[in-house]
Amino acid sequence: MFYNSAVLFHYLLIINIIFNSLIIGSDKKNQSYFDCPCPHIIAHQGASLDLPPNTIEAFQLALDHGADIIELDIWRSMDGVWVVIHDRNLLRITGVNKDITQMSFDEIQSLDAAYNFSDSSGNYLYRDKGYKIPSLEEVFKNFKNEKINIEIKDNRKLGLSDLVELIKKYQMKNKTLFVSFYYSVIKEFRKVSKNEIATAASKSDIMRMIYFGKLPWYKIPFNAFQMPFYSKKVERYGLKKSDWIDRMQSKGLEVHYWTVDNYKDMKKAFSIGASGVITNRPKVAYELLVQLGKR
Repeated sequence: MFYNSAVLFHYLLIINIIFNSLIIGSDKKNQSYFDCPCPHIIAHQGASLDLPPNTIEAFQLALDHGADIIELDIWRSMDGVWVVIHDRNLLRITGVNKDITQMSFDEIQSLDAAYNFSDSSGNYLYRDKGYKIPSLEEVFKNFKNEKINIEIKDNRKLGLSDLVELIKKYQMKNKTLFVSFYYSVIKEFRKVSKNEIATAASKSDIMRMIYFGKLPWYKIPFNAFQMPFYSKKVERYGLKKSDWIDRMQSKGLEVHYWTVDNYKDMKKAFSIGASGVITNRPKVAYELLVQLGKR
């Protein structure tokens, strides 16, 4: 029997994912965020082009597509619940013009996380289908054996002690990496967590590393870089060069780039030695790594 090469590749890909799940799955319970397979496929808000972003369903689909790590964003609700969503204002996502920090979690749960999500043809296929905005605790319950990349979007330093306790409750200390655009927030998180939970560099951390990194007294406070792949500033400072990536990795640091959806750009990122890519298209990244012999 003869097979079309594209169909054959599709079946081999499915078999490879199943095989990896069977072989690696039993070891997931005790894994660290930085454990291979490498380089990492970090699914930006889950499989966010296929299903409503930052939902339980999108996270599961991303893992089914071969993602190693799910990436998500969190805000703190009015009643102190850490909620998984990208925007502070809910209009773009739910069609409701409200500030998430001024709402209770019950109010947030009443909204439709898929209201404004459309497919490539502009159809709202998932509206009124029961997609909810989850809490971080719900994500931990559903994905307790998975690795999770968490961006604290809130610029306030409220609730960080509660956040650390939540991480400890679900034994996620070694399986999570936290990042924040705000240096004051990530600095406080490191303090509250006693540097026991991995963090990525904020913009201020990166600039400090550039200017002071070679000085003997400088102590690196983070575990990874996560930088925009298409940034001219990243290019200008040489932060996409193989030798720089090698030096950082020799210090025990990972180098991730976001948000890389183009096949050729993914290939470029992997070719220069990136530790991982953050992408909306985890299936494409997985297929590429299979072709490169890295899966």
